Amino acid sequence: MRPLWRCRNCGTEWPCQPAKLALLTEYRTNRTALLIYLGTLMHEATSQLTQLHPDHPPARMTERFLSWARARG
Repeated sequence: MRPLWRCRNCGTEWPCQPAKLALLTEYRTNRTALLIYLGTLMHEATSQLTQLHPDHPPARMTERFLSWARARG
């Protein structure tokens, strides 16, 4: 749900666990494309959330959008 960046199904911050699993499955052969896509969404989410709450800019956006998707080991 934009501009709140919450999951329509469970209401938690997007990407939630089911969304992460779906994205990892969809981009299983191209992790770079996944990270580019998530980086673009992170930029959009940061902008929208900052506009909604200018006194409290969003925190942990890299962790929320990118860190979980990086290739392991």
